[in-house]
Amino acid sequence: MRNNQGNSIGVSTLDSVPAKKLAAKKLRLFAKPYLYLLPTLLLLWIWMYYPLFSTFSLAFQKWGMVPGTVPSPVGFENFVRLLTSKDFGISILNTVFYTVGIIPFSIIIPLILAVATHNMQGKMKNVYRAMFFIPLILAPVSDGAIWRWMFHPTNGLVNNLLLDLGIIQTNIAFFSDPLFAKWLILFITGWKMMGFGTILFSAALTGISKDYYEAISLDGASRFQQFKDLTLPLLSPMILLILMMSLLFSSQWTFAYIDMLTRGGPFGTSTNIYYEMYKYGFANMDVGLSAAAALMFFVVFGIIAFVFNLFSKKYAFYDN
Repeated sequence: MRNNQGNSIGVSTLDSVPAKKLAAKKLRLFAKPYLYLLPTLLLLWIWMYYPLFSTFSLAFQKWGMVPGTVPSPVGFENFVRLLTSKDFGISILNTVFYTVGIIPFSIIIPLILAVATHNMQGKMKNVYRAMFFIPLILAPVSDGAIWRWMFHPTNGLVNNLLLDLGIIQTNIAFFSDPLFAKWLILFITGWKMMGFGTILFSAALTGISKDYYEAISLDGASRFQQFKDLTLPLLSPMILLILMMSLLFSSQWTFAYIDMLTRGGPFGTSTNIYYEMYKYGFANMDVGLSAAAALMFFVVFGIIAFVFNLFSKKYAFYDN
């Protein structure tokens, strides 16, 4: 066979053209979704999985981040140093303290506030909810500056007020006192995160049908019975979600205030595991020790999250 220019074309070539086009089309269709995902996967690898795998590797090495030096393998030495360190033990106890202590601020108080404002009418409902939410959107640096001024040892608002009321006779350096420092860090973190829980509970309450309340009212249920028998079960998925977030992230939420207000002191009484990891890595330049601590808590928090997911599937009630 000859084409218009007089060149010869084989019969087998003509037969293969549709097959090649079909194969190319199939390849494009197959690759298209992966090409859309590629930027996201690339960013996930750069910002999450590469640092994660690097942390696993560094946990078994010794390195001071000095330019020109390379990490040297030390086996399980970093883990042994951590488990025999007194400071690490204190940080674990404080992590438990912050984790348990934040629960009233993240669940109990927000639930009460959300229920109390749910049936409000008019603009006051939004005004109240905005007041609870404002601390959450403030930068931690601003929050820390405000609280540092309020509890300043010489001219702070709290000291002046307590002196005027005759409750104390001399000024108190709250953030330098082991009796107050840890509790103040907990209170400030709880104050900031209260709005987060309130907004989530408010959104969950909006999703509950009013027909349920009308039906249970016809049965003579009081307001407390409505809350106990209807509101709480229907809010159980949200309660468990916020509880899991509190358990996993409460110590992380306290990090900024520890760093700004107490630096983990006095005498390590207000530190937690996240601040210790920061100190190991960027103050003491002991990256291996910091990575070992991170790896240990990655495993612990992973187990907590896994168990909590099972717990949530079993006990959360979904209104389908």
